Amino acid sequence: MTSSAQENGGAGMEIPCHEPLHCPRCHVPLSAGNELRCAVCSAVYPIENGIPRFVPKDNYATGFGFQWNRHRLTQLDSHSGMPISRDRLLNASRWSADELRGRTVLECGSGAGRFTEVLCETGAVVTSFDISSAVHANAASNGHFANLRLVQASIYELPFLEESFDFLFCFGVIQHTPDVERTFKTLFRYLRPGGRFCIDVYAAMVAYPHPRQLFRPITKRMPPAKLYSHVERMVPRLLPLSMKLSSIPGAGQYLARMVPVANHRHLGLKDEEIQRNWSVLDTFDWFAPRYEQPQTRRRLERWVKDLELSEASIVRHRGLYVIRGVK
Repeated sequence: MTSSAQENGGAGMEIPCHEPLHCPRCHVPLSAGNELRCAVCSAVYPIENGIPRFVPKDNYATGFGFQWNRHRLTQLDSHSGMPISRDRLLNASRWSADELRGRTVLECGSGAGRFTEVLCETGAVVTSFDISSAVHANAASNGHFANLRLVQASIYELPFLEESFDFLFCFGVIQHTPDVERTFKTLFRYLRPGGRFCIDVYAAMVAYPHPRQLFRPITKRMPPAKLYSHVERMVPRLLPLSMKLSSIPGAGQYLARMVPVANHRHLGLKDEEIQRNWSVLDTFDWFAPRYEQPQTRRRLERWVKDLELSEASIVRHRGLYVIRGVK
């Protein structure tokens, strides 16, 4: 697949083709048609609405599929009119649009595509996947980018060649997987030596306690639609209180944290409806995931050492650790 870079955020260059998808079991190229087939193990992978699917429709991330299809546009910069996602990606990774242009990027866990949009606009050759049906929300918003390939797949069984990507990006994902250490280490199999990476993860509760942990044993077992209905009723009642508390000098951010709704005052969202939508989305995101496993800095340092990542830094930002560097 090639196209002019002017259509995809770059100037004066051609977007190169994506590499063929490979069988996650046999690691051989898949033959394409109305579905993908492996000539070695005879596995067949369906293509739904143009997106190859390598996982069952029902999996542990069903709640994420629900939320992102419900909030397809909420966090996209093109919808909010603010460069919130762009600033977060570029500031956290320390990458520039010029560095990304024409390079291959693997985005792990795309959600509705807020960061996919940013990556595609740089002119990078983007492969983005998610285990949930959120890939369809991403396709609806970003499918017009010719430099984007979307796949529905599990981190543990990816249909890509190892060491085939120049950049690796993964935000808001690994703490929600069954085995965080395995997830973290698996991702690096697909980054080429010398490739650059940026991954974030929730900081351990001892470093960032939050009252949602009191409710999650109940809420994570609720059907997504039922939980979402509760959140929709709760946010308009509690968000004004959280906003008032967060405005108190010094202690505001800590006081607001005691109110169990997501507060995005620090983002500078002016429109009340946009504020409310962000809060509903992220409050649901707190309570719904089957897995939520924050990590300590010491554990992250051990994983970096195990992988022999000579150039890596771990930076604390609010309730997150950001791990970035060079493989």
